[in-house]
Amino acid sequence: MEILLFDMDGVLVKPIAYHRALQETVRLAGISTGFGEVQLADDQIAEFEALGISSEWHSSALCMAAMVLKLQGGMAVEDGKILNLEDLFDAIAAQPIHDSAVQRGQAAIDQLAARYDIAADFVNGLVTDSESIQFSSTLNWFQELILGSENYRRIYQKKSRFQTESYLKLYDERQLNKQCADQVLRWAEAPGHGAAIMTNRPSRGPSDFSGMPDAEMGSSLVGMASLPIVGKGELLWLVECTGLEIENCSKPSWRHAMAAILVASGWLVEDSLKFVGDPQFERRTTMLNYLHNSQITVFEDTPSGLIAAQETCELLSRMGLQLTIQKIGVAEGAAKRTALSALGAEVYPDINQALASLDYFRAIPGD
Repeated sequence: MEILLFDMDGVLVKPIAYHRALQETVRLAGISTGFGEVQLADDQIAEFEALGISSEWHSSALCMAAMVLKLQGGMAVEDGKILNLEDLFDAIAAQPIHDSAVQRGQAAIDQLAARYDIAADFVNGLVTDSESIQFSSTLNWFQELILGSENYRRIYQKKSRFQTESYLKLYDERQLNKQCADQVLRWAEAPGHGAAIMTNRPSRGPSDFSGMPDAEMGSSLVGMASLPIVGKGELLWLVECTGLEIENCSKPSWRHAMAAILVASGWLVEDSLKFVGDPQFERRTTMLNYLHNSQITVFEDTPSGLIAAQETCELLSRMGLQLTIQKIGVAEGAAKRTALSALGAEVYPDINQALASLDYFRAIPGD
């Protein structure tokens, strides 16, 4: 088979909404901690993503944790300034890139706390709880901005802090143009072809799971609503079913990429998730024989998806199934281009140019 796996934010969608919500969340965190009404710059967001911290849930919590550490260490308040994150970025970069974002963030905060001679338990909890709507202030602020106050109240049954429309509706823009989207859909319908969206965006999940609609809103925006999605909702469903930790399911974990490959090849999403969650799945190798000699092309703007796909191919190779992986990076900034190139990706400034570089899309006429 030939399979295409697409990340969403930074690849299919220009994530203006997520970046604006992240910047506002960091501003609110600065006010809440007493550190000051700080700003997060666009190049700092790109730096987080280049370091493999691609979820705003994690990066916003790390910013808040860094501010608390600075306050406890007696550092000057930075009211009205760009938040200084150089120490944090250095600490994150020192962690193994194959570890999950939460693990790397926790280790980085521990490292900074030790440098400042500060007890890290409370500060580290900000990162540990970054995905908990019950405990995380940054997550609550971010989700209300992204979903809009009305949806936030309805979905979480919590009192809203703001009165805002959904940032996703207000600000997101498509990066994949209509002609390329139509080409991908036509290509994916052909025998032996498949495509899926592999994202850490919140998503609705399987039919019996009540997840968030972020990923579906993105796929609709770019005209790819018919493609299967393996997003946060699907992975949280897997966590509930198996007891696995979320960091062992979402990219850079191989489970995320394996599930995306399976749904792209025609499996039902529930079946693909159950397969990757089965501790004895290697005994069921015969179910995957049809993937032997398949070509997997991954489009990513951060390292995590490339790592997940590479680990999946290596795992299947040990099971006797040979897959070829083509890594394609989508990025304009130097930091992200360097990080993607270091993992063997051929990097393009946007998804449309990336698709046009592939022989089978050159051959398909546009509308």
